[in-house]
Amino acid sequence: MKHLLNLIIGLLLFSPTAHAGWFSSKPDPLLVMQIKIDGLENKLAAQTQSLNRWQIATGSLAVGCAFLLILGTALGSKTRKHFYDSFTRRMGGGSTPSPASINGRKPHMAQATEENVHATLAS
Repeated sequence: MKHLLNLIIGLLLFSPTAHAGWFSSKPDPLLVMQIKIDGLENKLAAQTQSLNRWQIATGSLAVGCAFLLILGTALGSKTRKHFYDSFTRRMGGGSTPSPASINGRKPHMAQATEENVHATLAS
């Protein structure tokens, strides 16, 4: 009888229902959460560092593009001025022609010529 009683008590103690929550074989939930938090913090720090590098690269590219825009504008202006100067020398003119005269357009405002001047205004 004593052996039967020991067997029943032994089976009851080793069954999963006999274990209380604090005797669980699972890892501590607080420790698991702390490990997950540490992993997420490390991932966030790596993403922040990568984002900072991209911001520096993007800013440098923007400054370089602005510099090239200014340089290209200055070179285009010099080239255009050189073209107009060489055009007037070839055409025999002494000054830089206006873009209207190069394109063959007439000026918008009527120029004061002898036909437009009245005798009363001339005196």
